Amino acid sequence: MKTAVVAYKKRNIQKTPGKPSQQGEGARSWIFAALMLLMDDKPYSKITVSDITEKAGIARQTFYYSYKDKDEVAFEYIHSVINSELLNIEKMKKDDKQNSIVLVLDHKYMMKHQKILKKIMSIPDIENRIIRDGRKLPEDLLKQFSENLTPEEKLIFRYKINYQITGSLSMLFDWFMNDMPMPIESVVSMINAMNMPKTVQFRNIPGITFRLKGGA
Repeated sequence: MKTAVVAYKKRNIQKTPGKPSQQGEGARSWIFAALMLLMDDKPYSKITVSDITEKAGIARQTFYYSYKDKDEVAFEYIHSVINSELLNIEKMKKDDKQNSIVLVLDHKYMMKHQKILKKIMSIPDIENRIIRDGRKLPEDLLKQFSENLTPEEKLIFRYKINYQITGSLSMLFDWFMNDMPMPIESVVSMINAMNMPKTVQFRNIPGITFRLKGGA
């Protein structure tokens, strides 16, 4: 069993950030690899923690040292991938006339890891968890970009960013899970066109612009 997990891990899983484990440095990656292998053979809803620990060749207490349930295994991975690989904030320049915050999307990473990402995104409620987690981003952006905003503008900025981030992520997930029916460049252009425009009365409030890593 563990031989298959080792092979899968080497082929498909890059190291992602996680809490240190006293049970062994590789325990979390063994657990994740085991879950991905099990999803090839049975529905996610039928997979148990016992199935995962048996496939990974670890004890149940090792699993529960790091996770409370199997949902946390998948969510931790996709959360770390989104934050460390897929989306990166490009620092807004002082002389940026467009007054926009740029989110850089690494679509090449998405294409390279399409199979594993689709597995995770097919898990019930995972998209909702990602969207809920994404709502923390407006607060982080407020700290970075609201230095010269009035209290009213800060409130509008928070709502605007929340609207743009959650809506844009929903569009990207729908496109990705439906076999990418149009070029990624078209999707990004459409997202940017649909994002709430800046209004004259709130011209100080930054907007969100998506760009692809490497251009376009």
